[in-house]
Amino acid sequence: MTIDPVCHMEVDEQKASFHSLHDKQDYYFCSAHCLDKFNQSPDQYLEETHDDSNHTFPEAGRIEYTCPMHPEIVQDHPGSCPKCGMALEPIMPVVPATDSSEIEYTCPMHPEIVQDHPGNCPKCGMALEPRTVAKTEDTSELDAMRLRFWVSVLFAVPVFISAMG
Repeated sequence: MTIDPVCHMEVDEQKASFHSLHDKQDYYFCSAHCLDKFNQSPDQYLEETHDDSNHTFPEAGRIEYTCPMHPEIVQDHPGSCPKCGMALEPIMPVVPATDSSEIEYTCPMHPEIVQDHPGNCPKCGMALEPRTVAKTEDTSELDAMRLRFWVSVLFAVPVFISAMG
């Protein structure tokens, strides 16, 4: 058994479906979500120490850990949630939005849940995670559909009048 470096859950190397090779060492993960987080910034998860005395990023100060299902549970060290037994995840700082984007918050388990403020998922209670989106959208498909609609209306009106007349 090994420990997932992201959520600190125990993972069986023989049964693990998700793994990554970093600096000539294999790391095993409990889910694709943890693997993706690790691949985005592996050094962030490898810098964390796993003893109870020091859980810090060099520049960020003390790390706090919370349960995804019970966000009111906050600890200064990794471990298991006292309510449900899930592994506690580190609380990541929110990156401020740039001028051309805004932050939306979405549930990792229910991506259809999107809010403009942090909170909990109304379906499962997990903490919503930030995602950055562009403010300007590509509306070329909408514009083309709108043009086709009005052209079809133009041809449909005479047909309708002649059929009803």
